[in-house]
Amino acid sequence: MTRHNAANELIVADGMDPLETHQDRSFPSGFWGRCNMRSPRKHWPAVRGFRGVTLVELLVVIAIVTMLMALLLPALNLARESSRSSACQNNLRHFGVGFASHASRTGFFCSGAMDWRRDGAVTEVGWVADLVKIGTPVGSMLCRTNPAQVCDTFNDLLTLDPAIDKCVDRLGSPPQTLPDGSTETNPCRLLAAETPGSPAAKQIVEQKILFEHFNTNYTPSWFLVRSAVNLDASGNLKVDPAGCGPSLAALGSTRGPLRQALVDSCGVPASFVPLLADGQPTGTLSQDVGPHRAGSPTVRQFTRGPVLKTTLEPPTFPPGTPQNGPNGWWAVWNNETLQDYRLFGPVHRNTCNVLFADGSVRALADANKDGQLNNGFPASAETGFADDRIELPETDFFSKWMLRRK
Repeated sequence: MTRHNAANELIVADGMDPLETHQDRSFPSGFWGRCNMRSPRKHWPAVRGFRGVTLVELLVVIAIVTMLMALLLPALNLARESSRSSACQNNLRHFGVGFASHASRTGFFCSGAMDWRRDGAVTEVGWVADLVKIGTPVGSMLCRTNPAQVCDTFNDLLTLDPAIDKCVDRLGSPPQTLPDGSTETNPCRLLAAETPGSPAAKQIVEQKILFEHFNTNYTPSWFLVRSAVNLDASGNLKVDPAGCGPSLAALGSTRGPLRQALVDSCGVPASFVPLLADGQPTGTLSQDVGPHRAGSPTVRQFTRGPVLKTTLEPPTFPPGTPQNGPNGWWAVWNNETLQDYRLFGPVHRNTCNVLFADGSVRALADANKDGQLNNGFPASAETGFADDRIELPETDFFSKWMLRRK
């Protein structure tokens, strides 16, 4: 209730809102309560303020997320690479089964290298053609880790004139008449009828060869596709009867593809004899072909074979050099040469998957991480090895010039 003092000032009783004293009693009950902007305090709940995130707190959160990503991404990459390496090893095992099947039918692990220049028509000759013929799509079974996704022989297919020499039959089988009367012609024979490097030639290479699974980024060992050297009486590589020059890569200077009988009788454990491995990206593609762009890395057709440790070339001897004795040519081949495996590539986080003649697959480590696998060569600018550490020991990896026990 209210009352006035002596000065006629309004006195408000405790607990009464002063505004209520001025409400006109003539208005309906509750009118002022609905219009009054200052409702009694008990009807207004307390409003709590929300504090924003400070810059320091935001930076702390970002730092934590970054640290977690830094920890997780390497683990994810490692898991992905482990999966790819396993797939690569499975590919090699599958190829090994194909080699064994070919050996059981023909006595040879394969018919040669996928090499148009040195072995012939790539759809009919070579380990890739052998496997494609029995239903293995080699060109779709690439090592996905390897930056090189195409074989260097495509440079020859795109640019080589097949008539450059008579050392190799690059045309392949003659045309065949099918039951419906149409003619089937070997793609390499079709290619020979076109101008090297022309759009028509490129289309044949793509449609008839690349897209039909004739491709690989695995590199065979020299043992698989050449097996042994063919020497004359002085210890030099023989010259091919057709007049082709001597070379460790030439069929005329070697014994050709590896025979099962040689592996069985040589005295070297089959688990020591390498057949196929991840290829080292060493070449470049000269033209676009299919999805592969010019300048893309390529792998070579096979490893280089036995070479001198000093010159990285096969030894040569004057005419009349004897075979026997400490200065004979046999001693040089046997004691001073090693297989050159630098075209095998450790593409799986410094490891290289290798298929052996017994069908096993092993991952071999590049211990010094120089990008190559050293089997006994000295370190030099020519070899490319960072040091002379042996990563392919002779106790479980065969590197001598010929398949025979010591």
